[in-house]
Amino acid sequence: MKKILFVAAIAAVALTGCKTTEANYRAAYEIAKEKQQRAEDDGATAKLQTFADPKESIVDGIKLMMHTEPIGFITDGGVTRDDIQKYNVVVGRFRQIFNARQMRQRLIASGYEKACIVTTRDAGYYVIAESCATAAEAEKGLERVKSDTSISLRAPLPYILRPAHLAR
Repeated sequence: MKKILFVAAIAAVALTGCKTTEANYRAAYEIAKEKQQRAEDDGATAKLQTFADPKESIVDGIKLMMHTEPIGFITDGGVTRDDIQKYNVVVGRFRQIFNARQMRQRLIASGYEKACIVTTRDAGYYVIAESCATAAEAEKGLERVKSDTSISLRAPLPYILRPAHLAR
């Protein structure tokens, strides 16, 4: 009896399981569409990331790797719109505020008392070691963080962030 049921079950699967149905086509189409959308999103993110990378600029005869972008301010970021200056030495870029806060605390402990965090339109966070009024001060700030062994930096860091509202 068990053998007959087993054979009947296999026959039922063979007869109905191999048929292509509209539902199967629809499911395959949806999966392919989702994969394509993910690939397009990844490509757009890569393009935005490349756009956000710093470019070489010459300011007052000083060559700086610089990026200009609109920024925002968070309540516990250590800086306000009135306090931020034209040239800011970026030592960290993060997607999560938790990581940015940890880096800021490490910077403060290492002697960067004015370390701060600003935010971007795409919910990213920049950790700034120093905010400077002139290109010459910014150049000195870059050299300071480059030579500081307590700060772990990966390319393209460090560089200068110029807030868009101060770029005029």
